[in-house]
Amino acid sequence: MEMTAPVMTQVKPSDGPLCSTSFVVSFNVPKNNQQNPPSAEGLHPQKWNESSYAAVRQFSGFVVDADIPKEAAALSASIAGTKWAAAIEKSRSKDNSTLYTVAQYNSPFEFRGRVNEMWFTFVMDSAIAI
Repeated sequence: MEMTAPVMTQVKPSDGPLCSTSFVVSFNVPKNNQQNPPSAEGLHPQKWNESSYAAVRQFSGFVVDADIPKEAAALSASIAGTKWAAAIEKSRSKDNSTLYTVAQYNSPFEFRGRVNEMWFTFVMDSAIAI
């Protein structure tokens, strides 16, 4: 099976030293397979609804664990004080998480021109619609 892009890793950091960070890795299902996605043990389809959005920051290179907090902080700083930041906070408070997603678009065998993104996902409600 060919690789799809992006490969998305949702991250929910731990709340303390004895708690572990959880990671969910997702793969894009091509449109022609979305009605009947291939099944596999331990996997399940994840659907986004029409009111799901993401604030996005693009960065290059290989994704390194040490760089992720810097990218998350830079995205947070770039949207501080905006309606997007308010929507993200509201979405996070509903499920009590600090979730972010790292999207990687390149094969691990590509060394140049790598494209990655940091996403803060949120649900846009009508009170703060565009």
